[in-house]
Amino acid sequence: MTAASPHHISDAATAASPAGHRIHWSWFGVWAFLTTFAVFEVVKHGYVQGSALHAATLTVAAVGFFIGPDLTFMIGAGQPTPKGHIAEAAVPWYNAAHRMSVPLTLTSIVGTVLAPLAFGPLVLFVGGLSWMAHIALDRAGGYGLRNPDGSRGPA
Repeated sequence: MTAASPHHISDAATAASPAGHRIHWSWFGVWAFLTTFAVFEVVKHGYVQGSALHAATLTVAAVGFFIGPDLTFMIGAGQPTPKGHIAEAAVPWYNAAHRMSVPLTLTSIVGTVLAPLAFGPLVLFVGGLSWMAHIALDRAGGYGLRNPDGSRGPA
């Protein structure tokens, strides 16, 4: 019996790990970065340098913008849908809330132009980070946009 060569083992490991898993792990890294950034901003500007009101406002914004995109499931609630589908009326709203371009644009504009000027834009900045973290976590878990019929699309 001969021992397997190191090249043979690495080839088998590569074959068992499809490219899709690497993409999901990449999204997990994006989620970890965005979540850490949002938490840092909340702690720094709310709990360390801000008042109790600032801390509460930033915390509510971070949590609210994180769960907000999934509230689009509520559109069309009560309509009969097959298992794993959402109501067709909710699909455009769900897909809009789960595209990275919307919160990325919001966060980029607010973070570079407005956030240094006032607390209100900082709240939007933290919200945008949390919104992008939500999308990244969905992609890491393999959830993509929805098809027009409400079924799951590709991640």
